[in-house]
Amino acid sequence: MTLKRAVLLFLCVGLAAPATALAVDPFLTSSRSTTLPANEFWNIYGQGYDLGGGLPPDRNNMSYGGNTAWNEWDALKLSWTNINGGRTAVAGFLRGSRVNGVTTEANGTLTSGARERGFVWSWAINERWPDTCSQADYPRCFAAHGTEGSFHFDQVPAYINGIHLLYVWTRDTAFLQEMLPRAEVVMDEYLLGVMGGSTGVAVIPGNANTGTSSGRPSTYLDQIRSGHKDTWVNASFYTALLSMGDLEEAAGNTSKASSYRTRAASFRAHFHDAFWTGTRYAGWRDVNGALHDAGYTHVNLMALTRGLASVSEADSIIEWLDGPVTATVGGVRVGSTSTYQNVFAPRTNTSPVPAADWDEWSNPSNISGPLPYGAGIGDGGTMLWLAYYDVMGRLRYRHADEAFARYQAMLTQMSRDTARLTYCFPEWVWCNGTGRYENDFHERHGEVATNGPFPESGLSVLPLLHGFMGVGANLQGLRVAPELPSSLVFASTSGVDYLGAQRTIRVSRGRFISNQETATSTTDVGSSVLTQTFLPAEAFNEVGVLVGTYGVDGVSFTLSLEKSGNGGFNWVPVATRRLTGVQDNTWVYMGVPSQAAGGFQYRLSVRDASSALAWWRDPGSTLFGSAASGGTLLTGDFAFRAVDAWQTPLVGESSTDVADSMTGSLGQVFTTTQPFDRVSMRIGTYVTTTSGFTATLYRDSGAGWKQLARQTFKNVVDNSDVMMSFASMKPGKYYLEISDQVGSITWWRNSTSNLGAGFWAATNAVQQSGNRTFYVYRGQYRIEVPEKGVDVTVSAGDSYTMTN
Repeated sequence: MTLKRAVLLFLCVGLAAPATALAVDPFLTSSRSTTLPANEFWNIYGQGYDLGGGLPPDRNNMSYGGNTAWNEWDALKLSWTNINGGRTAVAGFLRGSRVNGVTTEANGTLTSGARERGFVWSWAINERWPDTCSQADYPRCFAAHGTEGSFHFDQVPAYINGIHLLYVWTRDTAFLQEMLPRAEVVMDEYLLGVMGGSTGVAVIPGNANTGTSSGRPSTYLDQIRSGHKDTWVNASFYTALLSMGDLEEAAGNTSKASSYRTRAASFRAHFHDAFWTGTRYAGWRDVNGALHDAGYTHVNLMALTRGLASVSEADSIIEWLDGPVTATVGGVRVGSTSTYQNVFAPRTNTSPVPAADWDEWSNPSNISGPLPYGAGIGDGGTMLWLAYYDVMGRLRYRHADEAFARYQAMLTQMSRDTARLTYCFPEWVWCNGTGRYENDFHERHGEVATNGPFPESGLSVLPLLHGFMGVGANLQGLRVAPELPSSLVFASTSGVDYLGAQRTIRVSRGRFISNQETATSTTDVGSSVLTQTFLPAEAFNEVGVLVGTYGVDGVSFTLSLEKSGNGGFNWVPVATRRLTGVQDNTWVYMGVPSQAAGGFQYRLSVRDASSALAWWRDPGSTLFGSAASGGTLLTGDFAFRAVDAWQTPLVGESSTDVADSMTGSLGQVFTTTQPFDRVSMRIGTYVTTTSGFTATLYRDSGAGWKQLARQTFKNVVDNSDVMMSFASMKPGKYYLEISDQVGSITWWRNSTSNLGAGFWAATNAVQQSGNRTFYVYRGQYRIEVPEKGVDVTVSAGDSYTMTN
């Protein structure tokens, strides 16, 4: 939807105001900077609950769309819980969706319309989208649209996907029996038949939605003249094929299930051929065969989330998103070349929409053509719901640390706005005549789509559940496949409703051995060295500190761990690393070689911050060792954690016979069929204590080595195992390289080692005999569901499934 006219239309056609809801806080994590805003986000954008609390009033959003265009989004947002009856409401909206040639209404009336049998109406009460115009109101709009609205098509496959989501979460046999025949008409007669999806990509029928300068808008982005072969529609169609496979199998129709899955397996090649530009997917291919590509992020992120891209294609898309793009000429951030100029979500498109591709049906009457690039949500602005697909797409193809950085940035940006990125217009029924027309960052509602007629915004908090916790339903049961970022040790969600029974699901990648959690005051680092001692009772292999950056993201600092066996009179280095990209008020972790239980006192040090940095402290704590600043004792203890992060060795080389000095770079290629989240390197420093290097991990994507992680180590201990830790990386072929030497560095090698074809050592990227001394480790997760008596451990990449 676009601009204020669309907002008014949305309300005028009868879409409900926010449902009356009770506030709930379903999320709990090891980081308050994630937990608090995630729950606030869910209550505002997921539940439609006005938090109030003395902050600006009417911070609200619709809890569901309740309309055909929102069928999949509503189900995706609310199928996992029935708190406040949300899932029941969504099931009712799906039952009431009108499909030509199908009886869907409670009174048994057969739906009929202008389009063919199997067409899902574009709007709940209208076969067409409500983009009609009056000649007096919008002369240019009337010339283009007249009194007839456009037919949209993204809601056609979305109807099937919504049915699938509701069924796998409830396993409601009556719902399946009622809805599967309708879904079969939509798929078999319309998507595979009328739209030709049985032999290639789906093609929008008729002579109106042609994708040309005279064509009508075809999707929810109703000022873009996408059409004919539409990328959005086809990405959703792919998921619909998989959905139909599950629904047919559930109904016992194994042959039909197999046919849909076979079609899905062959569809990816058609999708690639139709829409791939060489760098990314275009928005659509018009009736004349021309691709239309203005850097449409939404279709690319949907394609990633739905699994349509190859690894190399995904890397290309992500590199484009993370690189410089066309500078904006409108909006509050004129001149920005960042896709993430609005922070909480990527731009809708990364280059201006050509005038020929823009439909001005809802332009303000005094504007000719689109608003200046960057000033409108359909052209250079953004929509909050894009964050869901951004995070989930990165998680699917890259790793949780990369995805979580985008997720946390969204939550933090929301928290920094006094009204949590919401707006209020007097005509909105829940705004009580108040008005808020721009947020604290001076972004106007027409520039960024957050609340109001955007109930789908609530999706963007759910990567915590769907992605990082890995909770989802399928035909086998309720599946939990965790993939936590390194900045979270645990995460849990309550109110998860499967088969009508609520439960709390908690996933952990380790346990706290020594920890001081309370944070009531801060101590600035400045030019000092802040230290905290502790005496762990058990073995640990990771340490963390809670730091604040005074609202500045991307701060760097040095974190060190030392140990002493004689009461703190002689400290021996264990590990030192430069932490980068630090966000405000977050826990930051560093993997270390496993430290045995008992016998040693340990000391954490924070120093050398790139800008203002503080370490959180509890002045009243008396449970641990001592906190100090520049050697001066402080009251209480700093906030810290020593963690036993569960690990299993996968593959590596432990013996040595050659010490290769660094004169450029040293490397090791390895291949793993299992996920991994740590790599150790046996490093020598020729007895120096101030030497260091930078380690970089690359993955072979099929189109060259792509960087996935980069970490800098300082004050390396001679002949020690330096530990590079991160979120789980996918199975594949990797290259671990060390470079940027400081002082004297050597990486040990076994010249006779033979680990197989996918393993070899390198010096300055040239293969050497044997393998370096390294080891790869696979993390483990504990999954707990108290209501069901579940307490199991799975390896990263594996899952646990509940059937009750």
